[in-house]
Amino acid sequence: MTDIVTPIARPRLALALQGGGAHGAYGWGVLDRLLDEDVEIVAVSGASAGALNGCALVAGLADSGRDGARAGLERLWRAVSRSSPLQAFDLEWGGPLFEPWFRRSLEVSKLFGRYIAPFAPHIRDMRALRQVVSSSIDLSALTRPAALPLYIAATRVSNGAARLFDNDAIDLDAIMASACLPELFAAVEIDGEDYWDGGFSANPALEPLIFEGHGATDLLVVQITPFAVEDVSSTLTGIMGRMSDIGFNACLLRDLKALTQVQAIARDAHSRDPGMQALAATNLHMMAAAPELAQRGGASKIDTRWSRIEELRELGRATAEAWLADHRGEFRRSSTLTDLPEAAAA
Repeated sequence: MTDIVTPIARPRLALALQGGGAHGAYGWGVLDRLLDEDVEIVAVSGASAGALNGCALVAGLADSGRDGARAGLERLWRAVSRSSPLQAFDLEWGGPLFEPWFRRSLEVSKLFGRYIAPFAPHIRDMRALRQVVSSSIDLSALTRPAALPLYIAATRVSNGAARLFDNDAIDLDAIMASACLPELFAAVEIDGEDYWDGGFSANPALEPLIFEGHGATDLLVVQITPFAVEDVSSTLTGIMGRMSDIGFNACLLRDLKALTQVQAIARDAHSRDPGMQALAATNLHMMAAAPELAQRGGASKIDTRWSRIEELRELGRATAEAWLADHRGEFRRSSTLTDLPEAAAA
């Protein structure tokens, strides 16, 4: 008698996409690799650059499946590069001295940009990013019946609370709000409220991926900003960059700590509450940001030259490949999120 082998159902994966400026191209590389994997993506959450990636991913999937998602993500990042004032400096013949000089110039421009931006209306109104998104992402696809649930986060200026925009509420203003760095851009007004970058309050939001009934077996956080770095530059730009990284990671650390602690309780208590049951049934994973991202320096987050975007995409693909080789067997079986920084686990 021939043994009957019952096929294992595909993992149902919810994706939480962190933001990080031009390092969002690394997130593109991770998603590009995940689209090759035999998993079912069931919901997506993102903030800032993660919100842009999420919109491109969900719109592309709704339009023409995984090929559409791959094409949509590439279209987004090519549009970012084409709109960049840095493309003239994407040189192969610059020589060994050019890149260090160029990175230093970017650091200085990042430092003083906050003082120049208030006098530059085309920067304050996020004109370039609005054009990038409107030309590369079909936002109407987000409300099609086939579209995956999508949540993007922005931060209320008045009280610092997160506001989540779902598929029906996501428009160009909501995306701009999610990516609005206040030192460069004017707050985005929506329904009479001012909003800044979602990274301040939910980077990215995790709760709706678990508690909104999407039936995910696994939640995967795609991290872009590492929690820990080996060395912090003593320069003003280095210190300010590290302060920014700590601030944008604080809410993710808080949420991961809360989820892991409450999940342990939910699994032991066998609660009948639907939310607790969903949390108990969801395996938690985090694809930690590649250490190389921290080594690139703060100026890398504003370096939107195509050659650098391609480097980040390939780093993201390689990181995802290595993570999947180690952990794909844990999907549907167990959580791999066990190594939070000591301060978060205390």
